[in-house]
Parts: sequence; C-alpha cells; structure tokens
Amino acid sequence: MPEPLKSKDKNGFPFTRPPEIEVCLARLESVDAAARLQAFAIASRKSCGYVPSEALTYFLRRAQAAGAQDEFKQIFGLLMKRVGQSLFATISDSRMAGAQDIREEIMGRFAERIAKDCNGRFAMLDFFEVRFDLAFARFRKTVLRQIGPVSVLTEPLSTDGDEGPDISPEVEAAAADFLGGDPQEIDDPAFRFELDAAIDALPHDQRRVVGLLRQGFQIDSKDPNIMTIAKMLKCDERTVRNRRDRAYKTLRSALQEYV
Repeated sequence: MPEPLKSKDKNGFPFTRPPEIEVCLARLESVDAAARLQAFAIASRKSCGYVPSEALTYFLRRAQAAGAQDEFKQIFGLLMKRVGQSLFATISDSRMAGAQDIREEIMGRFAERIAKDCNGRFAMLDFFEVRFDLAFARFRKTVLRQIGPVSVLTEPLSTDGDEGPDISPEVEAAAADFLGGDPQEIDDPAFRFELDAAIDALPHDQRRVVGLLRQGFQIDSKDPNIMTIAKMLKCDERTVRNRRDRAYKTLRSALQEYV
C-alpha cells in the first residue's frame, strides 16, 4: 500500500493523492522494478500504458529511501527527460531570449529540489505526487520570477534576516576557501557585491557546482543514500572538483584586490 504523504494543506489536512493515482501506484507496486521502468519510459500521454509523473515521483522517492540506487538513477533520468520536454514547450527559443540557459537553470534547481527531498531535509515533493503538472508549473514560474526572463542568475548571495541581509554559512565557507582562508573579507559589502557578480558570470557548469556547494551539498560520498553533486550532475567527482577548481580560479582572478 502506498505510504501516505506528510505535508498538510493550508487548513491543516494531510495532502492526499487523487484516487486514480493511488490505483496506479497500487498496480505498479504489484510488478517488479524492471516492468515499472519499462512503463515509466513511455513518454507520450496518448500512449497505452503511460504512467503519470505523480507515480514516477513516488517511486523515485521510494527507490532512494530503499537504497535502490540503480533504480533511482533510471527514474531520475526519465523524470528529468519529461521535465525537459515540458520546458521546451513552455520556454521555447523562439519566444524567449536565453531560453536554453533558462531551461537548464530550471532543471538544475528542480534537481536540487529532488536532492533536498531525498536527503530528508525537507518534504519538497509531496505536492508533486498529488498534481505534478500544477506543482511544476508553479515551480517554473517561481524560478522565472527569481532569475528574470532574459538572463540566468545564481541564487542570492545573502538571505534577509530581521537585521538585514546575512551571508549564508555555505557562501562564507566557499568564499573563505578561495580567499585563502581569510573569511573576514566576506563582511565587506563591496566584496559581497563583486563576489555575487563574479559568480553570475561563471560558465553554467561551474556556476551550478558553486551553487550546490553554497547550499551545503557534498561533492561525493561513500554513503550511497546521500544525494551528492556528482549524482545530480551525472558526472564523476573528479569532474565536479575540476569545475569547482576552475570556478575558484576565475573568482580569485575577478576578485584580485580582495585576495
């Protein structure tokens, strides 16, 4: 029997999946992983046997919780493929400047959302099991409001607290790293402005690594249940470290007066 969802709506009632989704999950739980993956690979909604994305989200989370990494990776790839196809329809190159970068940014942030959910930090995918299309549409619009329609920005350097902007500990640690161990510069507003601008100017692959490091994700882990940067970006840890090192080299160059 599918596990109940933990999140609650604005009235305090637990989220519930639509009856047809519950029926679909029960049916898929009665077959083996190979049969499920074969069904998940059907991409067209009009095709017989198409499985809704709500179900892919459920089994993605279940595979992660069970430590079934091969199954998790395959479902993750199939779900991200669907997300990519959706974004091509809503953010086309002919309708929006910088569409490819924007699509990549949204997909990257969605992958980060999955990682946070799988690491148990937040229950960030519950509503995606209820109404995936609506949940992703809201997510897409939120990201677009944050990054703007014509340029892709990194996540903000600071977070607003009661006493004004506070630098996040992840940013401070990363800044101290490429500043040669001197974290005091991070308190300089001028430095913070220049750092944010320098990160925005990084190539996409390097900016994505820096963004994930800023959120506290590990590059790699011996624990197969930990979602890492290497897993999210589908590359080995050496590639991630090389991107990080190139990014830090660029940042040092751009911030010479502070280093």
